[in-house]
Amino acid sequence: MTARTIPLLCPFAALFPLSGGAGAQGLQPLGCLIEPHRTVELGSPVIGVVESIIVERGDRVRKGQVIALLRADVGRAAVGVAATKTQVAAEVQAAQASYDLARGKYERAKDLRDKNFISSQSLEQARADAEVAEQKLAQAHDQRRIWDRELKLAEAQLGMRTIRSPANGVIAERYVSPGERVEEKPIVRLATID
Repeated sequence: MTARTIPLLCPFAALFPLSGGAGAQGLQPLGCLIEPHRTVELGSPVIGVVESIIVERGDRVRKGQVIALLRADVGRAAVGVAATKTQVAAEVQAAQASYDLARGKYERAKDLRDKNFISSQSLEQARADAEVAEQKLAQAHDQRRIWDRELKLAEAQLGMRTIRSPANGVIAERYVSPGERVEEKPIVRLATID
């Protein structure tokens, strides 16, 4: 990072009169240079086309403020699909109902076996059906967790297309315009003043 000089008008310049006269007649603004504490060449973590630039040269920005947006039609669609998957509860509900039914059949089969109304083989079949239903329920819950993670991944990928300021500062230079492709090229230079 190289320090660059940014010309700014000193706010206290009017306090120092250049001539001995009293009042506003003898006051003249003084120019001064303020060295930035640090400069940052702010780029994009992903390759893309600039959709819009929110800031201009000389704008003050706050940490976390949106600087630029890259085109993200595919990313928004991916978030939509992933969000829809996470809202589908039918698979888990069906697996839960199947498990409850199989578990109930197994409990009844145990009672009937104790009274010698059914064979041991029928009891084993009911137990196996209950275990299979339990595994399907666990699988449905696992699938739901995977869909939740897919949604978080899609949201993170979409978030990488929003360029935010890493610190408070002033936009010292703007390098790109909407429609330009960014890869390794910086978007803006941010100067932070301590």
